[in-house]
Amino acid sequence: PAHAVSLLRGLSALRAERSLLDVTVVAGGREFGAHRAVLAAASGYFRAMFGGALREARAERVRLHGVEPECLARLLDFAYTGRVGGLGPDIAERLLRAADLLQFPAVKEACGAWLARQLEPANALDRQDFAEAFACPALASAAHRFILRHVGELGAQLERLPLPRLISYLRDDGLCVPKEEAAFQLALRWVRADPATRAPLLPQLLAHVRLPFVRRFYLLAYVESEPLVARCPPCLHLLREARDFQAARLDRHDRGPCARMRPRPSTGLAEILVLVGGCDRDCDELVTVDCYNPRTGHWRYLAEFPEHLGGGYSVAALGNDIYVTGGSDGSRLYDCVWRYNSSVNEWTEVSPMLKAREYHSSTVLDGLLYVIASDSTERYDHSLDSWEALQPMLYPMDNCSTTSCRGKLFAIGSLAGKESMVMQCYDPNSDLWSLVNCGHLPPWSFAPKTVTLNGLMYFIRDDSAEVDVYNPAKNEWDKIPAMLQVHVGGSVAVLGGKLYVSGGYDNTFELSDVLEAYDPETRAWSIVGRLPEPIFWHGSVSIFRQFMPETTQEDDSITMDNTISLSRQDQSLHDQNLNELR
Repeated sequence: PAHAVSLLRGLSALRAERSLLDVTVVAGGREFGAHRAVLAAASGYFRAMFGGALREARAERVRLHGVEPECLARLLDFAYTGRVGGLGPDIAERLLRAADLLQFPAVKEACGAWLARQLEPANALDRQDFAEAFACPALASAAHRFILRHVGELGAQLERLPLPRLISYLRDDGLCVPKEEAAFQLALRWVRADPATRAPLLPQLLAHVRLPFVRRFYLLAYVESEPLVARCPPCLHLLREARDFQAARLDRHDRGPCARMRPRPSTGLAEILVLVGGCDRDCDELVTVDCYNPRTGHWRYLAEFPEHLGGGYSVAALGNDIYVTGGSDGSRLYDCVWRYNSSVNEWTEVSPMLKAREYHSSTVLDGLLYVIASDSTERYDHSLDSWEALQPMLYPMDNCSTTSCRGKLFAIGSLAGKESMVMQCYDPNSDLWSLVNCGHLPPWSFAPKTVTLNGLMYFIRDDSAEVDVYNPAKNEWDKIPAMLQVHVGGSVAVLGGKLYVSGGYDNTFELSDVLEAYDPETRAWSIVGRLPEPIFWHGSVSIFRQFMPETTQEDDSITMDNTISLSRQDQSLHDQNLNELR
């Protein structure tokens, strides 16, 4: 470094003394003496000019067009000193243009960094245009992030954007809107600025608005009633998707990754993992309910289960609520059903099952809760708070595990009293069960778990780290990489497009607090966290939950209190503020 500094000082002194100069560069009528070797070393443009067969390679005077004298002077100063000084709003953009033309990458980067520090709502859109025009990815990225953070302050400026640019903001997880309604308003405002031309483009915009997380009253009062939406079949399709999602008729896990099914972080909503009950090291039965936010890696307590859970119960998520069915205390079977209302953090008892049961399975299909046991099946409609009996399975099965996939229910287990595994399928349209001939099934397991992700059924045994995958469309079994450890008595849930397996006994039969996740995109397992305490025989599901109190308020003055709290001072206000994402 000392030699480099000394060398630059020497070259700068030679230039100041006009000693050994061998070229004169002319721009805008001003002349600048320089050394070819210095310019060629500092600039790719001059290296190509002086090192090739061009006439300028031997010329004593070189005239540059399209370069301002002030900018050329600063670039030459940089070539001899390695410093760019005195940047300001009147020179930074012009100098960046010149540095881009004459290929001074360090100067271009320095100007871009300075411009990024001067971003404000009045210039951010133009700065991003400028950065993309002159291939400045760092400045373009900084401007893009700034716009996402301050989109609410840009106002009418957004109306002039081309469609691809607006889509780039709407589809970004980082778009800072207090609620998803603001994203819808942004898209609608852009279309209304030129309805004749832009109305046909509204479906492309709404495809990137996360309508499933727009409040139900807003969908009805503002989205569905909007003429531009009502007259557009593709928009109505997206609206139906949102309403099906909110009514739990759409299983977000039984389809490929879709950004519309993922809330923006700025809204405060997060998809969380909820653990219900279980047993601790002393085999004491727990009534605790814990939730895990994968964005932060933090655990929080939710309302405890109001009664003794016992054992043999089943846990399922219906929309953003959680249902616990049945169980026993060792001497008496339970027919009771408890619902966790996520919007108020409360447990309430709903209509009991038609039959008391333990060690059964529960799953959700088309917005209805199904309970499947070896000898009976019944279905719960939460809107009516009523149960109805369905056809039982063709063949009674022990250790039955169920999941919904592609519009049907699948049950995997062993025939009663035997260790041969079978799969049965229930079609809700015909109310009939059928035996699935799917070739070789996974080995017998005492308490297997089955979940659906992206149209595939993952079968996890409790006595092995191996995981089998069934594709109903192809009627084929496959394997994925084994888990990092065994989870005997553990639990599995789908969260954020990944499998989460928690707790249970590990390979050494020590009770574990490990939470590991499988990413289908990378086909790899990783330990993502630790449970609050080692547990087994617990249930786990995922729901959407407001993890932080709201800090913003909509223009319609309707607030939503989604904080996790059991104390309410004004029940009428609470009723008004119920979270509509149920």
